Amino acid sequence: MAKKTPLQIALERGLADGGDLFEALNDLDQYQIDSLEDAEALVDALELYVQKPIEAPGMFTAFHQLVSLFQSVVEVSPFQYLVRRGIPVLIRAYDDRLSAANEQQNELLFAVKIFARYGLEEGLDRLVQAAYHPVLREGYLWSVVFEQFGDLDPAIPDLVDRLSDPLPDGFVCIAFLDWVNRLAREELLTVHPFDAHEGVQKLRHWLRSSNKDEFSFAHSAAASLPFIGEPQREQLLALAMDHPDSAVQMESAWASARLGSDAGLKFLVRLSLERNYSTTACAYLEELGRDDLIPDEANEPQFRAMADLCDWLAHPQEFGRPPDDIELYDTRELFWPPTNDVRQVWLFKYRFIAEEPGESDDCGLGMYGSTTFSLFDETNSEMAPEDVYALHCCWELENNGDPRAPDERTIAAGRAILEAGAHGEYSDDDDGESELDDEEDY
Repeated sequence: MAKKTPLQIALERGLADGGDLFEALNDLDQYQIDSLEDAEALVDALELYVQKPIEAPGMFTAFHQLVSLFQSVVEVSPFQYLVRRGIPVLIRAYDDRLSAANEQQNELLFAVKIFARYGLEEGLDRLVQAAYHPVLREGYLWSVVFEQFGDLDPAIPDLVDRLSDPLPDGFVCIAFLDWVNRLAREELLTVHPFDAHEGVQKLRHWLRSSNKDEFSFAHSAAASLPFIGEPQREQLLALAMDHPDSAVQMESAWASARLGSDAGLKFLVRLSLERNYSTTACAYLEELGRDDLIPDEANEPQFRAMADLCDWLAHPQEFGRPPDDIELYDTRELFWPPTNDVRQVWLFKYRFIAEEPGESDDCGLGMYGSTTFSLFDETNSEMAPEDVYALHCCWELENNGDPRAPDERTIAAGRAILEAGAHGEYSDDDDGESELDDEEDY
């Protein structure tokens, strides 16, 4: 009798009377399905599971865990089996939950993501239906759903056509726009689906909106402009260039430059010298094949370091906007253990002025030169630069899974590692291995 795999054991334990299927599958961590036996066990378990009452929604549900296993397949044979046997069962589970879409939005869209990945016609039918569903069309997972399709997927032309007339409403429409914009840039579409009356109306609405929550929608609209025909394009470009958000203005300048406008190029060149916008402006010029226009000052190392840190701080997952003030705190050349080489590193002091009365300004230190980051709660401008570098060194070693990373991130531990590197105890061919005693307590 063949030995049972960890997945088979977990499924049996979780589906047994009194078992907890979520916890059983959660214990598997990042499991990979590489055998037909595991694929069969997953389908059998799903068939049993869908006969049970629908559980309460949430990311921490057994249904979510079962669906996630469909994206853990790493071999052709189990993938083909799941296409034939697994997706039909998943479609049945999806249909059973559709009436509870208000509570099951995330779970249902996660299943739609799997339908996109597997490409079965019945699953793609559900994807199209979901795009017009009054609840499912608002889910933010749509951006991930569309990117499940490979660029040469034969299903793309039909899918684009089905979602073009009419265009869906809700967030799915923005995700669809971002997707077809990328396909158009890579010359994988012959006709842009927003290059029609309804699409132009939507683009015009987003570009005119003064709602800050829709500025990202205006950015997506501006990205489509090289693929919109005249005379609508000229009118939309004018709206985009007058938009209050600088990111939208830069996107419209890129669109204008792509269409041959010198004005768009000049706008990007000017912004390449502004620290808050330089990184994006330079990236646009490089994409346009006009990096020869980037001024030397924009490539000066310290300016580049400051501009790239501003760009990082402005990311939506960080502060969401560039800092109000930023200045050099320290820079030096040193041996950097996480990368096992000598490099120039920078520390910058930044400040975000409080937007609400009574709130404090956000101040901190950001590092550039290896992994751009700010240890928000651990560093401040009262600390010695050597101490800040020490903590960043520990943090980066931890992120790299480097055996030199100390058990506890401390200034003393980081200083010891930096000092060892300065004394030549690591070489370029160490591949992260330390010459220090493995048991030494840093």
